[in-house]
Formats: sequence, structure tokens, C-alpha cells
Amino acid sequence: MDVSKFSLKGKVALIIGGAGDIGKAIAETYSLAGADVVISSRKQENLDKAAEEIKAKSGGNIVGIASHIAKMEQSKELVEKIVKEFGRIDILVNSSGSSFMVPLLDVEEWQWDTVMNVNVKGPFFLAKEIVPIMKKQGGGCIINITSYMGVRVEESLGVYCISKAAVMHMTRAMAKEWGKDNIRVNAISPAWVHSRLSDPFLQMPGVNDRMLSQTAIGRFGEPDDVAAIALYLASDAAANQTAGIFPLDYGMLL
Repeated sequence: MDVSKFSLKGKVALIIGGAGDIGKAIAETYSLAGADVVISSRKQENLDKAAEEIKAKSGGNIVGIASHIAKMEQSKELVEKIVKEFGRIDILVNSSGSSFMVPLLDVEEWQWDTVMNVNVKGPFFLAKEIVPIMKKQGGGCIINITSYMGVRVEESLGVYCISKAAVMHMTRAMAKEWGKDNIRVNAISPAWVHSRLSDPFLQMPGVNDRMLSQTAIGRFGEPDDVAAIALYLASDAAANQTAGIFPLDYGMLL
């Protein structure tokens, strides 16, 4: 196999949620693979710090542009800024996420709207802005980060589970409609990944042992595990792969 197919040299990648642990790992991996990288999330100071840390490791071209995925006008402005600076967008990674630990009977409308806007609506309309650009370029790649909870429900995380199930089917719908334009759409479906978001939950009494007991290998993964799959999906090595939901669940769904 020609390993040069994993190179992203000459490509421009946008990672939403790029200041978070998983998004940052993907951004760093893409930068090391030669891509020009834009990371985006709500707070510019977090993006600046992440971009500085990534650039120190990769030496690549990486910038942070603050934008709120749930605000459509900000997404339009984000895309315009990227096209103005880089001239193209080849890869979009939707790695943003929102959740609340609330039993379904206690869910407030604002909580439902927040989760759905950040996890489903925002990524959809951002992709809708970028796809015409990819189409003119002759193709592109979209990667949605979903969750094993799109298949299996965890108590008190029901709204999050519903949203991630929607992301899975959204991925397939996008792949179906946009494949004719050489736009590939896939998703990565992790279970628990050690990060600033998941570790506090895993550290709750009894939770870590209960979750680990459901794995086949007795351990959880790291953000770099997600980044490795994201590199494959964004690269020419996956030129014929679309509509896939790639698990990283350590055997939890067996």
C-alpha cells in the first residue's frame, strides 16, 4: 500500500470543537499530516492556546476562529473567513457536543433545544454552507463525531442519546445525497474517551468500574484513537469510503 495516501498536504480542514480534547487531537493529527487547519469553538482564548500548542508540535499552519455552531449566522461568517484566507475547504469535522445529565421527565425545553442545536442542527447547516464549496472543488470529506449512545441508551443521558442517533442517520442522508458530487460523509462513534468532559462522569462513584466491565478489552481510549480514524477517513486512503459509522467502543456493544 502507498502510505502517502494518508498525507493531507494541500488540503484545508475545519474542525468544529477544535479546542476540546478530541477536536484538538484531530487538528494536531491533520496538521502533522500536512493540512492547513482551522479550529473553531466559542471562545477565542481557548482556540489561541490550542493553536499555539499544536503549532509547536507540528510546525504547520493552524488558526483559530471563534464561532458558535448553534448560531447560523456565525457559521456563515466562519465559512466566509476561511474561504477568504485559504480559498477552499476540503475537510469538515463536526466534533462539537452538548449534553445534560437529566432524566427524560425532568428535561426542560431549553435543554432539549441546546443539545439538538449544538449536536444536530448546527452541524447540518454548517455542512450545508460548505458543500457547495466542496462541489465546486470537485469533492470533499465530512466527518461527524457521534457516540455509541446513538445505539445504546445510558440513563439520564436520553436527550444526548437521541441527538447522537440523529447524527448517525444524518450522516447516511448526507452521504446518499452528496455522493454524486464526490463528497464523502462518514461518522466516528466513540464510547468513553478519556477527556475533560468524560472523566468527571467516569469518576463518579461506581461509574468507571461499571462501564469498564462492559468492555471487551478492559480499558477506554484516548483522543488520539479518534484522531487516527479521522485521519484515515479524511485521506485518499478512504477515497471509496462513505456512509460509514466507525465504532470506537472497546466491545461495549457486543
